[in-house]
Amino acid sequence: MNTNPDEELLALWVDDALEGAEAAAVDAWSATRPEWLERREQARQVRPWLASGLAAAEEPPYAEFFNARITREIARESGGAVAPTFGGARFWRWFLPATAVAGMMLCFWAGTRLAPAPVVTAPEPVPEMTAPYLYTPEKGVKAAYFSSEPAEAMVIVLDGVAAIPDSFEIPDTASTGGEEDESTAEIPTPAP
Repeated sequence: MNTNPDEELLALWVDDALEGAEAAAVDAWSATRPEWLERREQARQVRPWLASGLAAAEEPPYAEFFNARITREIARESGGAVAPTFGGARFWRWFLPATAVAGMMLCFWAGTRLAPAPVVTAPEPVPEMTAPYLYTPEKGVKAAYFSSEPAEAMVIVLDGVAAIPDSFEIPDTASTGGEEDESTAEIPTPAP
């Protein structure tokens, strides 16, 4: 085979679904391509495993309904007689939508008549801010929270965590002031 087979032929060949001259041609093409022979071998090894976990055949839901529609469309496309549908098909075409609209209108009307008038109340007061809940994901680590209003500071103390070495420097990465400080003009990158 001088040219590469198309994807469909290769997929059928990997699944051992090709027969005759096409199978022989793809076999000859794959003889010099070990990656395709390996793919085919992997597919052969996986196939029994998949077959053991999946049902051989499963009946689709409402099969007779879909089969009747397929048969009707095939007959319509081929120009043959269209299979008859149940008696009142024309009647149901306009009756079902009209019934749905009437039902929605009835529900809307009943909802406006039966629902009690909404009671407007004052909003509930917002609870005072309490101390935050401190969550530590590691077992054995305990956290304590301290706040100082005069210093406008919050401190979280972690007990059970290794100390940060003195050689580690935290770069300035954010500023709370309106103008840019010299200390935050450039964000230093940590050395590797």
